[in-house]
Amino acid sequence: MTPVMPRVAVMTKAYQERTMLPLWVRHYEKLVGRENLLVLDHGSSPAISIGGVRTERLPRGQVDEYDYIEILSVWQRKLLSEYDWVITTDTDEFIVPNPQLFSSLTAMLRDTPSGTRRCVGCEVIDPGNPTQPLDWSLPILRQRPLGVLSKWSSKPAVSSVPTDWMPGLHTAHTPSIFDHALWLFHLKYADEQYLMERLALTRALDWSARSVAEGLGGSHRVPDIAMRRAMEHYRSTIAPGTLDDVLSKQSDPDTLTSPMMAIPDVFLDCL
Repeated sequence: MTPVMPRVAVMTKAYQERTMLPLWVRHYEKLVGRENLLVLDHGSSPAISIGGVRTERLPRGQVDEYDYIEILSVWQRKLLSEYDWVITTDTDEFIVPNPQLFSSLTAMLRDTPSGTRRCVGCEVIDPGNPTQPLDWSLPILRQRPLGVLSKWSSKPAVSSVPTDWMPGLHTAHTPSIFDHALWLFHLKYADEQYLMERLALTRALDWSARSVAEGLGGSHRVPDIAMRRAMEHYRSTIAPGTLDDVLSKQSDPDTLTSPMMAIPDVFLDCL
């Protein structure tokens, strides 16, 4: 008898995202099918419209991290009434199951106990070579094969139960399992030109007073010089070896860290 595959949905929230969103759709439609994607359009102009992708329009207001949690929680619960698993990511986050262990994401989740899975977070880093600009239409990781492991991107993003997230979705009150076979590649830092253009946009948004007071979303508001220094710091840590060498010695996602090292070869053709 052919095993029944779980129903899996993937959702994101987007605003004026013309670079990452097409890539997000292209990646996740391969994993779950375009008809199982949901984009929450937070007031983009023009409104987001992608053939075959469900889009829900949200009213544009202040940027507030607590409001975001509430919005995503409501939609996650709606989707869980229709699906077995729901994946929640930003538009620049791309989840990949280890292809040496699983033939597909649905095959992995078919054999995964119900609950919440926390991903291995990997920041994909622009090496800073101006002669090698990133071509977003081509496979990304072959162009950007170096990254760092990050607790901030080790998110509880894959769940079959309602998730009680904390601001930023980096962690949750809901118990989760840190799954070394499930990687989340964060492309925010993969191209410095895109990074700085996006930073200018997010810095100019109308942030709520409580988000600013609590430092929530602070990485989206830093001065250009601070972001460039952060990129220089990443590059200064480059080391031999691969990230899975480091991962094998770390079991706590809340302290996950590494130098800038090679992304495991097994993932390079997955994104």
